[in-house]
Amino acid sequence: MSTETTSARDDFVARLAGLDPHGEVAALRAHRAEATRHTQGSLDALLDAQADDFPLAERLAAAAYAATLAHAGETARAYRERLAALGSRGTEAVALLDRLTEATPADTDAAFGTAPTRLAAILAHTQAVTSAPAQAAANGPAALAALQRAGLSTRAIVVLSQLIAFVAYQIRVIAALRALEAQA
Repeated sequence: MSTETTSARDDFVARLAGLDPHGEVAALRAHRAEATRHTQGSLDALLDAQADDFPLAERLAAAAYAATLAHAGETARAYRERLAALGSRGTEAVALLDRLTEATPADTDAAFGTAPTRLAAILAHTQAVTSAPAQAAANGPAALAALQRAGLSTRAIVVLSQLIAFVAYQIRVIAALRALEAQA
């Protein structure tokens, strides 16, 4: 088996897409091994556990919530499982995600109100950017100020924005790969 095929089999996107590591879609991806490698590398960089100013639990919660809002259940579950695996470091985030998942749109503000301010700000921003990006862009300065008041550094805000965008990209790639796999 070639290195490219192994890489395609082992990466997060291929797992979520349910690709057969020996199938036609995996072979097609092997021809674009750099794209696969860079996609996985981007995820690894965004979830680097060493980013002290933006804890991994907060980043995984944002990724899980972005996927939930995009109706990408398997992707949301995968991030939530990684969050739960953090143990006590992820407990508050898992609890808030559970409340948000069960909440009606009218109850969402109440769910945010019961959460730690910083985590609530991160997930509220994730919701705004994911659900209404044009409105979020129009509220840009106020949204950034809210994140800063909640204690996020400029670097953490940039990483949060990159993570939200990456999850949206990732969901689309997974959907495309699933469609190709279904045709193969």
